[in-house]
Amino acid sequence: PTTALDDTIQAQILDLLAELQAQRGMGILFVTHNLGVVAEIADRVAVMYAGRIVESGPVSEVFTRPRHPYTAGLMRSVPRLGQATSLKAAGTPLPTIAGNVPSLALLPKGCSFAPRCAMAVDACRAAVPPLFAATSTQHSRCLRWKDL
Repeated sequence: PTTALDDTIQAQILDLLAELQAQRGMGILFVTHNLGVVAEIADRVAVMYAGRIVESGPVSEVFTRPRHPYTAGLMRSVPRLGQATSLKAAGTPLPTIAGNVPSLALLPKGCSFAPRCAMAVDACRAAVPPLFAATSTQHSRCLRWKDL
């Protein structure tokens, strides 16, 4: 509900939704690409890649200690205050995730992120990994989650 809104209107809508949530004692499911909104309003987050949950857990855990390479790449690619200026001064581009998102009609065998993943091993390409319990509250669909 916040795509293409200016910051003031976005904040007003998020405040209204939080008020409705408190009044009615209900949960709200947000589907968004805006990690700032997630950090502000969510208790838990599920990160999806190519239509599949690759990581889930409390926002604070997932954002500070990602256990899937895609999530880690997302976190690195979010510009921090002053980062763009210092990177530009050093002649370094903003961090990105290499490669392209696969066609959902032609997903690769195994982990859909494997073709873009620097940590991928043969087993990643053989079968879709299950969700591993990285902690009692955080789950990752990565065979190498312990290496992150």
